[in-house]
Amino acid sequence: MNMTFFYIAILLMALVIMREILKNKYNVDFDKIDISKIFSGVIVSKAPVKKIAKTNSFQINKKTGSRSLTMLDSGINKATVMATLRQITGIDYASAKQIVYSTPKTFMINISDKEADLTKQALEFVGAKIEIK
Repeated sequence: MNMTFFYIAILLMALVIMREILKNKYNVDFDKIDISKIFSGVIVSKAPVKKIAKTNSFQINKKTGSRSLTMLDSGINKATVMATLRQITGIDYASAKQIVYSTPKTFMINISDKEADLTKQALEFVGAKIEIK
């Protein structure tokens, strides 16, 4: 008996199982992917990233203390800094992006010493430079 068909059947079953795992766990739907562009040689270009104007319009005011945090530099991996900032403060994506791309910027005011220290440590861990005032 030829084992080639057996190996092909196992490979196909593995692909079907992986497809279901990706669909259920990571919400990847292969039915919506247009593969005709891949084989036709069409290259999708990315839109240019807009620079956000440096404004001081957004600050988080906790009113729990007298400290403020200023982001001096957001580091190399701005997406990780934005995600960490969003998790810590609960702000939306646009506000986090405004803070990260408009450094140096004071983004938290009137916070406690402990909260300032913990926030500074978390953001410096992902590559940002933070100053407590």
